[in-house]
Amino acid sequence: TFKVGNGTGACISCAMDLYSTTVAAVTPDTCLGCPAYTRSDIGSSVITNCSCIAGYTGPDGEECDACFAGTYKVGNGTGACISCAMDLYSTTVAAVTPDTCLGCPAFTRSDIGSGIITNCSCIAGYTGPDGEECDACFAGTYKVGNGTGACISCA
Repeated sequence: TFKVGNGTGACISCAMDLYSTTVAAVTPDTCLGCPAYTRSDIGSSVITNCSCIAGYTGPDGEECDACFAGTYKVGNGTGACISCAMDLYSTTVAAVTPDTCLGCPAFTRSDIGSGIITNCSCIAGYTGPDGEECDACFAGTYKVGNGTGACISCA
């Protein structure tokens, strides 16, 4: 807070996303901006009142890092980014909702936290390129594992 002139007037709080550690401040210049990708409430008095915005993570009072593709963070604060579930992927950096996690194409699987569609690979018994809908192995052929491998003829 600060108070510009003498008298009985009230102190003025620093605005949102600003903070001031100065006691008996007489100018709004003592209100400093929070680090990048952080927020603070009106009247914040320490830099650690600046916490990461949704889609970003890190300690209070420091510049925050964007959640990687394949992750998201819904609210403000120091919480960690949450990975998209298995069989989902997201290419969005700094995502703020789980709705950015999209389903893999038909007959594919992906690991938790997949950040690109090509992480979705064909399941056993299906073949095709990563990131695309896969085709079933023809009768008389098989494929044991996940991935782009070809179906093998029964011998």
